Amino acid sequence: MSKWLKEPLFHFLLLGVLIFLVYDQLAEDGRSPGEIVITAGQQENLVNTFARTWQRPPTPEEFSRLLDDYVRQEIAYREGQSLGLDQNDIVIRRRLRQKLELLAEDVASLAEPSEQQLQDYLDDNPELFRIEPRLTFRQIYLSPDKRGASVETEALELLQRIRSGGPVDGSELAGDSFALPATLEDVRLGEVERTFGAQFADKLETLETGQWAGPVVSGFGLHLVLVEERQEGRVPDLDEVRNAVQREWFASRRQQAVDSLYDRLAEDYDITVQPLASAAKTADS
Repeated sequence: MSKWLKEPLFHFLLLGVLIFLVYDQLAEDGRSPGEIVITAGQQENLVNTFARTWQRPPTPEEFSRLLDDYVRQEIAYREGQSLGLDQNDIVIRRRLRQKLELLAEDVASLAEPSEQQLQDYLDDNPELFRIEPRLTFRQIYLSPDKRGASVETEALELLQRIRSGGPVDGSELAGDSFALPATLEDVRLGEVERTFGAQFADKLETLETGQWAGPVVSGFGLHLVLVEERQEGRVPDLDEVRNAVQREWFASRRQQAVDSLYDRLAEDYDITVQPLASAAKTADS
């Protein structure tokens, strides 16, 4: 049985059966407009919905009100249909589309993916699961507001003194005051980008480990930077990201089911897109 659940053809057949049952139920409602039957299953659904919301079953009085509300809802639905209130109503059209797509998605979610399917999805979509590079680095900040036009020259002079081992009164003290710490440990490259800017993060990726470099431009000013440790980005093994891969696999399968459903249903329609009047005027001019 599990083998059949993984077959796309089985999904389509089951989807067709479900759609047939829905339409058949609608047809039955249309044949008996004066009769409202609240089945045992519908009553159980009312009770279960109430219990999930309030964390307890409804009292007899509350259940009676639930039934009254359901009857009113059914009457409103049927009377609204008879008056044509559902025609050309964008809210109703969107709701019907949503229900149809949810039906397709539910069918697509029946089968659990195999190990090979998950591995194939990871292989086909490595960027979705790539582990970011991580860095540990020190930085000395030089403020353009404080130093003015000479800030770059002073940064280069300080860099030369640090590299040559000359006196700098302590590297951190040689720079200007800065809200962020002088040393950032094991930070993701994306976090560096959000904090300092894309230009700063891109430059850090090119710097040699263990050597002061700069000046590196950020959204704050100029920095001298020492990258102490770098962990390169990589695509993880399946065991490391199994839950994330499975979640994305299901999302992709549900979208495929919706797309396939519309492709199949569209075969029953002749679709014509009439030209816009404004487009015709533009072509004439």
